[in-house]
Amino acid sequence: MNNLSKKTFIAIEAVLYIACNTGGKPVRSKEICEYQGVTLRYLEHILQNLVHVGILKGVRGPKGGYLLARDRRKIILSDIFDSMQSFSSGEEKQESKSPLCNVVIEPLWQQLVENIRNHLSSISILDLCNQAQKSGISGDIGRKPDFII
Repeated sequence: MNNLSKKTFIAIEAVLYIACNTGGKPVRSKEICEYQGVTLRYLEHILQNLVHVGILKGVRGPKGGYLLARDRRKIILSDIFDSMQSFSSGEEKQESKSPLCNVVIEPLWQQLVENIRNHLSSISILDLCNQAQKSGISGDIGRKPDFII
């Protein structure tokens, strides 16, 4: 059964964080970890998967980090959802051999997942950035200064 995994939520939030904070400069994975409250090791796997599917671009070096690989309006939430579903396959998989599950529950669940995916296809990262800005959240997640006077 497919479902909205923890990795999917973390991936969407990480991409949104990068979209709201990039300012043309790469966002460090450590900064995203601190904001999301997840471990670097856990997040790095997710970020690398997002690089692999072309949602993010990794920048190496001392000022490296992650950037969006394409414009915010062209990154659709269903792209992230799909990449995490294939990435997370088996993570939370629950197999049942019962006819009740196979005939009734599984088709219902598949339809719900398809409805969610269809809804996510209508939402871009730009839409979420705008929503964050309207709610006043984007100011709270802005970059910290490199130095303090």
